Amino acid sequence: MLHADPLLERSRQIVVAREEHFGHGLKHTEKVAVDAGAIIQNETARQRFEPERVSRIMLLVHLASMFHDVCRRMRDHAQNGALVAEEILADFPLQDRERVWIVQAIRNHEAFTEPTPLDCHEGQMISDALYDADKFRWGPDNFTDTLWDMISNEDIPIQLILTHFPKGMAGIRKIAGTFRSVTGKQYGPEYIEIGLAIGNRLYEELVRKFPSQTS
Repeated sequence: MLHADPLLERSRQIVVAREEHFGHGLKHTEKVAVDAGAIIQNETARQRFEPERVSRIMLLVHLASMFHDVCRRMRDHAQNGALVAEEILADFPLQDRERVWIVQAIRNHEAFTEPTPLDCHEGQMISDALYDADKFRWGPDNFTDTLWDMISNEDIPIQLILTHFPKGMAGIRKIAGTFRSVTGKQYGPEYIEIGLAIGNRLYEELVRKFPSQTS
């Protein structure tokens, strides 16, 4: 669905045109979409949803994933991204309630903030799946993709990376207890543990290679 549906292809073109990278470009967006879809498949299978209903929820969570970081460079990127997504989706052939679900899911995906509950089961599933899929990226992806994309796109000096590394690791450690869906709670903490192991090793290597940058 992710590479075949015309609405998702239209969304992809919008995301690319906006160039909101900072470590969260199209590669990150599509990984979130894939995992959010997998979470929905797992959650709906447990609850025995009809296939047509599953397909529709999958489309909606993919759309939410495509636009969740549309304002990544802004301070309150989840809130601002939700507002921008609402404007974009006004021109998409969706039901009003489906737009509300997507917009609220984007608003709810910020880490370490209290999410606003949705008033229907499908909407809540979309919101939880988007959050969990995005936070899966705080595991290995943080150190195999996101960090390096940020460095290459922003020309961040190694000293600044090393200075903020311990605080960043502490934040990653905290995220392990915040997963929201049954699937996220099952797999998310393991993703985070793997990421922390990679991060600790990477930090040791960077300190060894650039000792003068840590003094």
